[in-house]
Amino acid sequence: MTSSARRFFIACVQVIAMLTGCASNSPNALLKYQPPAPGSPAAIIDVGKHGRAWSVDGTETPSFANTLRLAPGEHRVGLNCLGYDISTVAVISAAAAVGGAITAAVAASTIPEDKSPTTLQFVLVTGRFEAGKTYYSRCVAADGKPHAWLADSPDGNDLPQGFTALCTRGCPH
Repeated sequence: MTSSARRFFIACVQVIAMLTGCASNSPNALLKYQPPAPGSPAAIIDVGKHGRAWSVDGTETPSFANTLRLAPGEHRVGLNCLGYDISTVAVISAAAAVGGAITAAVAASTIPEDKSPTTLQFVLVTGRFEAGKTYYSRCVAADGKPHAWLADSPDGNDLPQGFTALCTRGCPH
């Protein structure tokens, strides 16, 4: 085998090793959520457009699911809510439009650390989910500060009775 062919072979082996490593599951990955069988009694979580229900009882839910089915009973559901500070995003976008990437980078670097263009809040909601009932993941951002919760009506502002919420990241101080 010539020297250049051997180098090419070694490079290919390294690339294949990297690609197969990316395809494997991380030892720290969450297990995948398994909803109740179709036709069996279930509670429904309507995820909505702005928030996400990212976990149920420590298992990872499908990324783009609009609804989740849960077996009736006690569950811990992880919700998240992303908030944008429109004024900060507008400054960076305007700088990019006027002066390109370097101007946008300078504009972004002048934004104070406590004024990030996006913030995320994670909340764990625990409660007893009833079969046949729909719950709604709610996400509202005021002044770029997101607030996530679970409600028992599409425009509800309170947790369902008997439910608790624990903010785990992006909590108000």
